[in-house]
Amino acid sequence: MKKALVTGAAGFIGLHITKELLKNSYQVFALIEKGDFHSSKKLLEISSEIGIYDDLDYLIEKAEEIDSFDFIFHLATVGVRPDFDDIELICDVNIKMGCKLINFAERNNSKLLINFGSCFEYGDHGNQLLSENMECHPESLYAISKNASTNLLTGYAKLKKVKLITVRPFGVFGEGEGEGRLAPSIINSCLKGEKVLTTEGNQIRDFVNVKDVAKAVICLANSKYQVYEIYNICSENPVKVKDFIIEIIDVCGFDISNIEFGSLPYRNNEAMVFAGNNNKLKSVVDYEFPKNHKDGILDILNFIKGGA
Repeated sequence: MKKALVTGAAGFIGLHITKELLKNSYQVFALIEKGDFHSSKKLLEISSEIGIYDDLDYLIEKAEEIDSFDFIFHLATVGVRPDFDDIELICDVNIKMGCKLINFAERNNSKLLINFGSCFEYGDHGNQLLSENMECHPESLYAISKNASTNLLTGYAKLKKVKLITVRPFGVFGEGEGEGRLAPSIINSCLKGEKVLTTEGNQIRDFVNVKDVAKAVICLANSKYQVYEIYNICSENPVKVKDFIIEIIDVCGFDISNIEFGSLPYRNNEAMVFAGNNNKLKSVVDYEFPKNHKDGILDILNFIKGGA
């Protein structure tokens, strides 16, 4: 039985990584914040077999006594929200925590650390699909910290001879997604019979079901990856935001007249193309991403109805 440690395990993507690992008979451990009873409860509701740690410093201290992990999935992060500006917390979680995990992995003789970066590290590159060899131009504090983390962790892992790869997921959506995000907010509003105000929707994005992200990343971890490399986790199926919204309406059976396209302006400095090239991922992983978004949309709809 393979053994995995997941940080940020109770978060949106982390929860699906955890579920997919359990489905594939991994022995799963989660690292959560001390006193975070909400996350602990959420994880144990999935499976009472999940081992829970709440002290990274203790883990490092006891690293040599703990059986080696096959994989460490590092998803813990803060600051995605644009107005988040707690710089000390951003540095502690998005940068320092990863370095501590490398210290743990070295002492524990863990086989691979999978660092979750962000597609936002790339910044705006005009009308091009984003690829791993591009120079990054991050803009938000979150994106800057994630890019700094990618660079620092890669260098530190090499120094410590810890195997590491970084993944950059694109446009993740699906079951359990925050209600303020695009798909859940539209579905919630339509269920309530409310009008939905949107931009013209000409932005190009690559929306990827969170379940596919989890499966693809676990496949990558078990593949002949190149150590210390970055891999885009994307479907290479770029669509206009407007078309994605129309697909949501069609799949859920809502009335398209609920959507008022063009009633909102685009954000300042909004990147019109934010979609990735996944040739590098395809070179090591044989994973077929769906060409539509139906399953993820239905997952959100059923999740919302189930919680109503």
